[in-house]
Amino acid sequence: MWRKAEVSLRPEISEDIPFLEELVFTIREGEPGFRDLALTERTTLLKEQACLQRAHYRKVYPAAHFMIVEADGRPIGRYYVYQASDHLLIVELSITPAFQGHGIGSQLMKSSLAEAMRTKMPVRLSVEIGNPAISFYEGLGFVWERTEASHHGMGWMPPSECFGLRKL
Repeated sequence: MWRKAEVSLRPEISEDIPFLEELVFTIREGEPGFRDLALTERTTLLKEQACLQRAHYRKVYPAAHFMIVEADGRPIGRYYVYQASDHLLIVELSITPAFQGHGIGSQLMKSSLAEAMRTKMPVRLSVEIGNPAISFYEGLGFVWERTEASHHGMGWMPPSECFGLRKL
């Protein structure tokens, strides 16, 4: 029987690096291009990818909130959010497969959408083409804004009532 875990966020620290490497590995190991590699080669590449991705996020979004998602005190994901001057950007939301489908990602996203309504800002994110998470975001009201080489840019606008407008 599934027991609802107590979910919390805390700032990411350097001691989280092994968990973050494992998170990238568990999420990406079965993808085309990785799954056909030998385990040692796949592990090396995915660890390198985790390191490069972490450095990239910190360089491009130095003021972002880099948060570790925990369930009952143990890390199960990461949630990176950047507050730009004119929008809220979900930089990364990754939950380990064992905890996917239990409403944790929805809870985090709904919290960000509530903040966007409060501040009257749109929310933006980028999703890799073919990622099953696209339907998750569409279910939350995100729409496609653009498509690039490997990603879809998606956006969510606060309801017009947040801007003091009346629906006709």
